[in-house]
Amino acid sequence: MELKRYLKERKEFIDKIILDFLPEEPLYGKTLYEAVKYSLSVGGKRLRPILCFAGCEVVGGKLDDAVPVAVAVEMIHTYSLIHDDLPAMDNDELRRGHPTTWKKFDEATAILAGDALLNRAFEVLSEWDFIPEVKLEVMREIGKAAGMRGMVLGQQCDMEAEGRSDVSLDELKYIHKHKTGALITASVVSGAIVGGADEESLKALRRYGELIGYAFQIVDDILDVVGDENKLGKKVGSDLENNKVTFVTFFGVEGAKEEAVKVVNKAVDYLKLFDKQKREPLEKIARFIVERDF
Repeated sequence: MELKRYLKERKEFIDKIILDFLPEEPLYGKTLYEAVKYSLSVGGKRLRPILCFAGCEVVGGKLDDAVPVAVAVEMIHTYSLIHDDLPAMDNDELRRGHPTTWKKFDEATAILAGDALLNRAFEVLSEWDFIPEVKLEVMREIGKAAGMRGMVLGQQCDMEAEGRSDVSLDELKYIHKHKTGALITASVVSGAIVGGADEESLKALRRYGELIGYAFQIVDDILDVVGDENKLGKKVGSDLENNKVTFVTFFGVEGAKEEAVKVVNKAVDYLKLFDKQKREPLEKIARFIVERDF
């Protein structure tokens, strides 16, 4: 399997269909609709929906069955980025080489666009024509990962840690297990639930997701120090500027790279119970997370 082609094809598939899951344009309040469309259309790796598909297929499921789940996950991820970029949070003006949603429109519209995407994600899941028990389990998995036991909690912890020099490594791991890792994990696991995974498979894929989520954040911290702004599509050095403790703070750049590789190797070990050919995308995605420069 050639990973670059695989990622490109899956990304193009998501790009092609995701706007089809929006409701009709309203008669009034069109700015909200435009802000939502803009936010969904300005690029990104589409890593989470791709992981959802791969999680479904590794346990023998069909990609088509997981499409609404993958779309919902990407909507939730996009909402989180819109809100992260707000002046009250990270105050970023550039995302993926484009003006952030609040900068393109205004703060109030950006807040509402994020709210709209979060709610639309669960509309998509509720309208999904699938086995009711599976739908409920998937919605519970994603809701937990996105909310006050997952991503939202992680964001709050991250804000409270900003400017503090006494943040421990354990606290930092806790922050990013929730802020970054929770939705990545839910993407893989929810896909596997759709594919009919048994408990042993779900346990292995959950651990895989947690570990690649950890590695993903380590690499994000590295790229904020040594990354190319043109490739990243955003400003680098913001962590230092905001006096944030990161994994580079604890490990240094080279040490953080070594930690990320070690973590990804552990993640790949959890895939050994699956068919070699079917697990290949998840293995290569894990390696890509460490090797990426954007």
